[in-house]
Amino acid sequence: MGGAGQAGPALLQRGKMKTMLKPRQMIFLVAVLLLLFLVALPLSLLFFKSFVRDGVLTMANYVEVFSEPKNYAPLWNTVKLGLWTVLLATALGLPLGWLVARTDLPGRRWLETLCLLPYMLPPFIGAIAWTQLLAPRVGYLNKLWTMITGLRSSLFNIYSFEGIVWVLGMYTFPFVFLTVRGALERMNPSLEEVARISGAGKLRVLKDITIPLVMPSILAGMILSFLYSISNFGVPALIGMRARVFVITTQIFRYIYQRADFSGIRLATALSVLLVGVAGLVLALNRWVLSRQHGAAIISGKSVRPTIVELGRWRHPIAVGVHLLMAFLVLAPLVSVLLSSFLKAWGLPIRWENLTFRNYAYILFDYDLTKRAILNSLLLAVSAATVTTLVGGILAYITTKTRIKGRQALDFLSTLPHSIPGTVVALAMILAWSGQFKINLYNTFWIILVAYITRYLFYSFRNISAALVQIHPSLEEAARISGAGWLQNFRDIVVPLIKPGLIAGWLLVFMPTLRELTVSILLYGPKTPTISVAVFELQDAGYYHIAAALSVIIVAVLLVCNYVARKLIGLGVRA
Repeated sequence: MGGAGQAGPALLQRGKMKTMLKPRQMIFLVAVLLLLFLVALPLSLLFFKSFVRDGVLTMANYVEVFSEPKNYAPLWNTVKLGLWTVLLATALGLPLGWLVARTDLPGRRWLETLCLLPYMLPPFIGAIAWTQLLAPRVGYLNKLWTMITGLRSSLFNIYSFEGIVWVLGMYTFPFVFLTVRGALERMNPSLEEVARISGAGKLRVLKDITIPLVMPSILAGMILSFLYSISNFGVPALIGMRARVFVITTQIFRYIYQRADFSGIRLATALSVLLVGVAGLVLALNRWVLSRQHGAAIISGKSVRPTIVELGRWRHPIAVGVHLLMAFLVLAPLVSVLLSSFLKAWGLPIRWENLTFRNYAYILFDYDLTKRAILNSLLLAVSAATVTTLVGGILAYITTKTRIKGRQALDFLSTLPHSIPGTVVALAMILAWSGQFKINLYNTFWIILVAYITRYLFYSFRNISAALVQIHPSLEEAARISGAGWLQNFRDIVVPLIKPGLIAGWLLVFMPTLRELTVSILLYGPKTPTISVAVFELQDAGYYHIAAALSVIIVAVLLVCNYVARKLIGLGVRA
């Protein structure tokens, strides 16, 4: 009887556990279906359509892509662009990472801020900024050059392949800087100390010990730089298309917009799959590099302070030189945009009589395109950030706090759209939601919103996952023992504890979607331009001073949001 009496409560407890798990399983099922709808279906359809012509499975689309000589240049330019951008980014990011992390250079925090500023801003605004400086004959630096030298030729023509490399290098070196700085700050200095005790000088220690140990991190930053540059659309479009220099992303754009029939979409899908293939190989290489980094064991389990290299008498001259260089590379383009935004007309000398606030009043109150674009972007950014925060929070909880089978699939599907170029995501949305399944969202607000949610879900998911990992399981256990169900536990315990992470995750989606260009340029319709599309159109039409004013507004909003996000992330870590 005693055994039966004990069995009864045990069976009852198991019944309660099953009842408690049902909401989790239902939410998990809904999450899987949602990700299949948002991610798997469009991308699978893109891949499938690249092999279809006239309803028949065939390689004809790929044959046509490779049979057209005009496609060879974009393919080769994409590879060259990635390689040259990586070299430039590494040449800047590697020494700057070392100076900030391992030397006694004065003003290292200010230098770090300068290095991270390009990471916060969209590269297409960087393209506009450098155009203000280096446009032939009218760029500020080129005009200064001709005035000083008396020559008619410009110092540098930004409208060239080299110009694309330059701008992308300025906006991808933070990838190398961040990976190198992080590795150097966490590195166990014992091997360096042994080398110095053995009589090795500073340069030899750097060459033979430090650089080989952090080489996996250097390679990881270089790979990220390569991947970012080959998938970028804004810089090659604003600088390269004017010079008739095309890459795969701009060639996809041309196929979609320059061919009125479906043949352009077919060939664009083939090019997109090729671009995804290149990106996939690069990501596989990155994963291999990270695995090699793990094997290098440069981070010890103990708290260590990296050895600081004393620069001696060169300390202040190097600091002055580096700060001046970074101020020129990072701040000068932004100042040029700010100055141009006040000009009455592009190309006028910067004098008081040529300056006006009219450009800002025009884009905010008078010009229908920019007014509609600002409203659309705000609605899209707020909607996408809110939806991704809600969905990302649930997905993050399932993957980090439960043991439901198949939860790794949620991680993969959430990450996949962020790992492939934005032009590919946009094209997948066109194929999936333009009537293919009796749902036609093309040229509407909703197709852009779905694309934003799909592409930027990764940001919320990863940020909230990091916040959830910091919650000790004992807190949830205490709530369950007190009789709280899973939903009540999530609402009353988990959400309040990760609130800073939720707000920061919301801002981390709001910022990129507010200034998103690559996806928007392929999906916007007559009534749904976004603020980045408006900047692109104004710049492309030659209204440089109006585009500059709108760019200044975007930069100001992004810097404020970034400051708030960093404060909230810091608050979440301290909590």
